[in-house]
Amino acid sequence: MPFDSASATTTARFAAYVCTDQGAALARSVIEQSGGDISSLHGGGLSGAARLCAETPEAQTLLTEFGNIPIDLACECVTEICRTGANVIVLGQQTDIETYRALRKAGALEFFTFPVRAEDILSVQPTAPAVTIPATPAPVKSPSIAVMGSNGGVGASLFAQNLAFHAAAPKGANLRTALLDADLLFGSQAIDLDRDETPGLFEALKAPNRLDATYIGATMDNLHEQLSLYSHQVRIGQDGQSFEAGLPQIFEPLRAEFSAVVTDLPRRVVMQQPDVISHLDTLVVVIPAGFAGVNAANRLIERIKAQSPDVRILPVLSELRRDAGLSQKDVASTLGHKIIAVLPRSDAAILRAHRAARPLIEAQPRGSYAKATQKIWNAAVAGAPAPRTPARQSLARRIFG
Repeated sequence: MPFDSASATTTARFAAYVCTDQGAALARSVIEQSGGDISSLHGGGLSGAARLCAETPEAQTLLTEFGNIPIDLACECVTEICRTGANVIVLGQQTDIETYRALRKAGALEFFTFPVRAEDILSVQPTAPAVTIPATPAPVKSPSIAVMGSNGGVGASLFAQNLAFHAAAPKGANLRTALLDADLLFGSQAIDLDRDETPGLFEALKAPNRLDATYIGATMDNLHEQLSLYSHQVRIGQDGQSFEAGLPQIFEPLRAEFSAVVTDLPRRVVMQQPDVISHLDTLVVVIPAGFAGVNAANRLIERIKAQSPDVRILPVLSELRRDAGLSQKDVASTLGHKIIAVLPRSDAAILRAHRAARPLIEAQPRGSYAKATQKIWNAAVAGAPAPRTPARQSLARRIFG
């Protein structure tokens, strides 16, 4: 029978969604004997019921017909309807016990194989109102870690790149990771890795509401199976600040799609778009051992803590710039924060890595820089809930939602 999307304005005892004449005749008899309105009879079967009643059930009990959909989709449909608080009765031609058990396990009140009488269906109705299945608890957010240099030339972008590769590496954290280059003026991640830039980043920043799994998959550069990159520089005539205004809004979609997000975050963006900080769990501040660097880091940390006191700040000392050669103790005392690790000077290894367009920790996996990277990662996620693989939508939601 034709698909009818009309729905009743009041909650009835029964509504039916069928897909054969046999199902329609049986449903009509059930509705009439229960004192219902024949307008509660619709086409579309079980899948149609899941689509049209996903938010608010039309009746206390939905009488649905299995049709020709796969059993896994049928079970998903039953579960989606049950979440609204409605009872579900399924009709079908299937006679195997496995189908019966699967539908009952999914939440169906009963499954009847044709032929069946209206009286049999009416006899299984519970006397108590249907109980709404509790909503699934909100999933734990993926860790969001940013790397920022207190000064230029301290190796913050280099470290952000290596931290992201560690997060994604099978011998590292082994997480599906996004590397976001938030330096829209002079970002170097794509260039250093000899990859094409990703103009889809700018489109996402202009319209963050379109950033879903499909768009992300189509516009990010997949460095390998576990690691994806957003990196793009403004061109002549483009206003970098107008794009930067969208940065705070793209973190949540990225965290929903990936198990970890690592951001190369310039201090200029922190000053101009302070809302970005609220989307971070941890901020790694890379500092040179000099008076100017420590002073800049101190001012930045004070400002960030005033705006977002919950963000964990991890100061890291960089030997890439020697400056005054201040000791860890002196730097920590000035900042009021313990120095988590030291990024060692690794000129020869960095040269080889850059020439090969590879991260340093891959060029020298057992070196001191790789060990420092692992130590900083462990500190960045310490005390946080275990990173999880982002949950995908149910099969019914992906098809009908």
